[in-house]
Amino acid sequence: MPTTTRPNPRTCPPSAHARPILTGHLARCPRSARRNGRRSARVRVEDQQLRDRHPGGTAPVTDGACDGRPDTADRYVFDREWEREHERLAALEAVYDGVTLDRLAGLGVAEGWQCLEVGCGAGSVARWLAERVGARGSVLAIDLDPRFAEGHGLPNLTVRRQDLLTDPLPADAYDLVHARALLEHLPAREQALDRLAAATRPGGWVVVEDFDIEGAMAAAVARYWPAGHTGLAERLYSALQAVFGGAGGDAGCGRWLPDALARAGLTEIGALVHAPLLRGGTPFLVLTLRQLRAPLLAGGLITAQELDKALELIQCQEIRYTPNFMVTAWGRRPG
Repeated sequence: MPTTTRPNPRTCPPSAHARPILTGHLARCPRSARRNGRRSARVRVEDQQLRDRHPGGTAPVTDGACDGRPDTADRYVFDREWEREHERLAALEAVYDGVTLDRLAGLGVAEGWQCLEVGCGAGSVARWLAERVGARGSVLAIDLDPRFAEGHGLPNLTVRRQDLLTDPLPADAYDLVHARALLEHLPAREQALDRLAAATRPGGWVVVEDFDIEGAMAAAVARYWPAGHTGLAERLYSALQAVFGGAGGDAGCGRWLPDALARAGLTEIGALVHAPLLRGGTPFLVLTLRQLRAPLLAGGLITAQELDKALELIQCQEIRYTPNFMVTAWGRRPG
């Protein structure tokens, strides 16, 4: 992942030292000058409309979001053209990959598996899967804007521009289907999950992961901020909820996942909640708030002064805080 510079030295807010804390997508039409848009020559990036229907087929890359298909940009609150978006996605991976990869390994991902990674982001999970399944296995990684998913020359990894909701997926094809921080952006979450389940072969696994920072969970997250700043944290998470909801998403999607997997017909369902405790200066939430500054302030639930205060606080390297809760849920297709 890209290296991230440490924040400039600053004086931490006095209350940041008050007590210790115990430790415990979808894209817009690309611009002609694609910032951070270098595609690796070593990975195939395929357009679903033009490709051969055989899973191994190739085709020229086109701007699928601009070719007459339904515009899906309103389903994703982040601007993929932001100059630091690749860095933000890599920062998300740095925080959450440990739990994700442990769960996938625990489900038995092994040589020869056929895997589908949906909403592949910067591609770390797809690359890990490709290395795990070996030459006899394969990984298809899809996203409406897959340019950040560099394949590093892995011959069994295909990265493709594809819309989960409108483009066809093969049925009963994959031993593992995984999506992280995706369903929370989609108004048609149930339909999307049904499509993930249908693409999984009998006996295969669906693993979905989404955040929960809604309502009481926002208050719980705020308790893991430094003393004297829990009220600020609660206002911040209320503002984030409003941004997600205004785009048709759900900031509490994580708690919905286990029951939704059952409704999709899956069995052997399990779930866990991950609450990372980060040192100040960790880039994930800093970059997220900077990316969303305009919509956060437009909602009127947090002021510019409060947002700047939150950013100052979470860049102070002498504090620890929890950015949000991530729910990881999994289920197996019967058969």
